[in-house]
Amino acid sequence: MNSNTTRKISCLIIDDEEPAHEVLKFLIAKIPWLVCVGSCYNAIDALEIIPESKPDILFLDVNMPELTGLDLLSIVQAPNSHVIMTTAYPQYAVDGFTFDVTAFLLKPIGFDRFLKAVTKVRRLVTGNQSPDEKIPATAGDEVSGPEPLQVDQSAPNKPSLQPANDGRDENAVQEEYMWIRADRKMYCVWFKDIYFIEGLKDYVKVHYSNGVLVTLASMATMMNRLPSPPFVRTHRSYIVNRNSIKVIEGNMITMLNGMKVSIAVSPTRDEVFKQLTEK
Repeated sequence: MNSNTTRKISCLIIDDEEPAHEVLKFLIAKIPWLVCVGSCYNAIDALEIIPESKPDILFLDVNMPELTGLDLLSIVQAPNSHVIMTTAYPQYAVDGFTFDVTAFLLKPIGFDRFLKAVTKVRRLVTGNQSPDEKIPATAGDEVSGPEPLQVDQSAPNKPSLQPANDGRDENAVQEEYMWIRADRKMYCVWFKDIYFIEGLKDYVKVHYSNGVLVTLASMATMMNRLPSPPFVRTHRSYIVNRNSIKVIEGNMITMLNGMKVSIAVSPTRDEVFKQLTEK
């Protein structure tokens, strides 16, 4: 067997948002021939890391402070690295043509498009495709549309602040379930099966009895769709089903699935605590 086809394809993630790192690391871990060799949270750090690590793939965000992903490509020397641009703005794909970008993935990144993009790089790296075939993606190819991802498990996000529970959709109280789009499917999720919802900026993670669904939505949108009670916004990053609470200790809630979420330390803490414990 050719050793080229069995070697690991190394990846470096360059993005200023932690949720993007989490999603990409999860996707990389699902593919046995991929390995993540590092994470950079700005393009300036990447200028030093890229020559040292010489990754096969650069997962590069476009819109970053100080130095954009496109600025980085105009400066860095990485002839053996294949660039997969990750962005929420499809118009940047046109600019990427100038830098011979291998693929574009629109956020949120779906697994099918991710796999297609990294498989293309693997062919180039292992010699199964000529470098002359390294053609930037078109709108119907490696440019990935907003297709959320389904995952099996997750860890709680870093605590932030600010509970809120206004703007409720009155019709949500009448329903016992909601539909969630994830991984190009529609899932019927019963409210009683939801433990809590975790915010990841552009995404939310719905932790429920069958695992975790990651979908494109804001926390405010989710609160509008959920009945209250029993759902309570305890934190900027968490919405909790009070019927799924095991124990509350200080500002920490342990859910029936064993995971922990925070209550924000704020002037509204007492009101949040009341909403969690009232009958």
